[in-house]
Amino acid sequence: MQVGKHERFSMSESVEINLAGLKLHIHTDDDPKKVEAAAALVQEQFDALKSSGTIIDTSKIMALIALNLADDLLNQKQASPQALNKLISKLDQAVAQAEGLANVSLR
Repeated sequence: MQVGKHERFSMSESVEINLAGLKLHIHTDDDPKKVEAAAALVQEQFDALKSSGTIIDTSKIMALIALNLADDLLNQKQASPQALNKLISKLDQAVAQAEGLANVSLR
């Protein structure tokens, strides 16, 4: 997915997303659902880091998310079974964490 990419004769669409309380309009030639899914992934990581309470600055949180995602991408490009297993393990942990958060009762 490449956001902001404009090619001649492309069918660019505008997608509105919200990240860290910021409303953004993204122009993309990709499927808008893919852009929304990417934004949801970043927001999920943002919320997890923010709730940890150790980092308050939004720009620092976003920088860490970018580094984590870049690291995941580099590991995935290696395409070794170890890299794929590490990515699967991280995804399993994220799902378990999300399920745990979903089961927390709010007062």
